[in-house]
Amino acid sequence: MQSKIQTLPKEVVNLIAAGEVIDSLAAVVRELVENSLDAGATRIIISIISEQWRVQISDNGTGMNLANLKQAANPHSTSKITNFQDLTKITSLGFRGEALHSLANLSNLEILSRPKSPLLENENEGWRVVYNEQGKAVEVERVAVAPGTIVKVSNLFGKWPVRRQGMPSLAQQMRGIQLVIQQIALCYPDVTWQVWQGSKLWIQISPGATAKQILPQILSTVRLSDLQYIQQEIDEQEAEELNLKTSNFSQYQDSQFLDRQSLELVLGLPDRCHRRRPDWVKVAINGRVVKVPELEQKIISSLARTCPRDRYPICFIHFQIFPHQINWNRHPAKTEVYLHNLSFWQQQIELAIAKALQFSMEVMPEFPLSERVEKILKVSENTGNYQTRRSIQVSPDNTAEKSQEFGLIELKAIAQLHNTYIVAEHPTGIWLIEQHIAHERVLYEQLCDAWEIISLEPPIILHNLSSGQIEQLQRLNIEVEILEISFGQLVLLRQF
Repeated sequence: MQSKIQTLPKEVVNLIAAGEVIDSLAAVVRELVENSLDAGATRIIISIISEQWRVQISDNGTGMNLANLKQAANPHSTSKITNFQDLTKITSLGFRGEALHSLANLSNLEILSRPKSPLLENENEGWRVVYNEQGKAVEVERVAVAPGTIVKVSNLFGKWPVRRQGMPSLAQQMRGIQLVIQQIALCYPDVTWQVWQGSKLWIQISPGATAKQILPQILSTVRLSDLQYIQQEIDEQEAEELNLKTSNFSQYQDSQFLDRQSLELVLGLPDRCHRRRPDWVKVAINGRVVKVPELEQKIISSLARTCPRDRYPICFIHFQIFPHQINWNRHPAKTEVYLHNLSFWQQQIELAIAKALQFSMEVMPEFPLSERVEKILKVSENTGNYQTRRSIQVSPDNTAEKSQEFGLIELKAIAQLHNTYIVAEHPTGIWLIEQHIAHERVLYEQLCDAWEIISLEPPIILHNLSSGQIEQLQRLNIEVEILEISFGQLVLLRQF
């Protein structure tokens, strides 16, 4: 059913963040593409002639009838919201009703559209509408056009040449357009994208089942096998305990809104792909990549120990959150949001990343390689100079039962090389274990389990410790007493 476009009430307009909506070619593409996605488009074609400040976007969405076309470019006109209550349950990408009116004021705006599923028989026609600076329809004519919408924007900022001079170079604006398309494509993996620069096909993204299939099309150095994918629902009981549900939540449980909260994670395995800058640490909420520094920092810190030094992860996290938990009205471009219960979402990120980095059958499918690997090992034994022993003694205790009890990885040792390496079988393949490092890890775990603070009699006396070293001892809950003496400083440790 096609919604009616209407002007928002003044009290709603006053609550919407004021600011510039159209400030570049990238902003034009972003606003128009969001309209296409809100219309249910699965194929979007973008044509850009940057030298002429011209953008055209075609989609196969629901389209608009003539009445909606005439109203579309009026100020604060939208079909996404109608009243104040709708601001707390926004599920669409656009809702302010400012973009088309701004484009009419800043450029030559023309829209061709035809409804895909018209309510009335006489609405099954295509129309072309041209708008003046105030957003009023000044030219209306029937046209032959496929169901969907075509928006043509030309001579952008043509009446304000000073605005063009103060903007980034066209090359920088094209990079901005590329980033907009990449981010939206990750959020909508089922959409086919084509971006033309003049007569040349510039960007093409084929649809996929999840964002995991989209990311390798964007980053040429990343392969599908380099990525880990997790999708899970947010625990409703835990969410309720953390007051994620408001007392009047029942008014939001409507079929047109989300019925559950979820998280989607695409993570580049740190040993295979990483970046010099944190430019591919992305967070999306309900279909839009947004800036939430606290969540981005949580991603980086959660992967700090697994990424190589001075490298940053490749990570995309997409939250589906109940609309009343988000305030989109923070920035005109909707790139920044206010998010309730921030600590809860940080915790969800940490748990999802930890799960993605675990070796399990959920994240690493079993490969039928056991027989092949065994044959390769036997051939290597005969042709190589390996000192291989097959007689590995297994302890008589119930190893498999203990592994399941403590959540350990079940491995089967099959060979030892040079008295240094252990070859072990695992459902996902072959593991090569350096036994001395493994022994050191066992000792480390034993130390962690046996760690405790005990009183020291007499106390330990240390001399000339720096302030940083003293602070580190105090952070470990070690009781420190500083004594000033004539030849320096003594530190007494009373607990260890």
